[in-house]
Amino acid sequence: MNYQTEAFSQKYDAIKLLDEETLEMLNEYASGSPEIVQDIVDSFEPEAVKLIEDIQNARENKDSQLLKTAAHSLSGISGSIGAARLRQVATDTENAIKAEKPDEAFGLAEVIIKTYNELIALL
Repeated sequence: MNYQTEAFSQKYDAIKLLDEETLEMLNEYASGSPEIVQDIVDSFEPEAVKLIEDIQNARENKDSQLLKTAAHSLSGISGSIGAARLRQVATDTENAIKAEKPDEAFGLAEVIIKTYNELIALL
């Protein structure tokens, strides 16, 4: 990880990997059934893996449009399971592309991958 990416990464360290409020809402929605909550979390991983692959490909090929699309989708599914940090980094990546700041966006893409790996280790 380069200096710029490390600086980006530190910016997000204050955001929890998992938001307890969202997990509590999921639990309420599931009427306290841990199996349903686990199914929701389990359904996140296969879709996220595909999006992470797209983000890696976008970085390698400097494909801003692919990065924007994958970051947008990842932000949405991350929010649905309470993955607060991943959601924020993905949203900021998409916004950097919209603001025509590709260097920032591609730096944040590396933070997305790092954050995703931390999240999966936690789940």
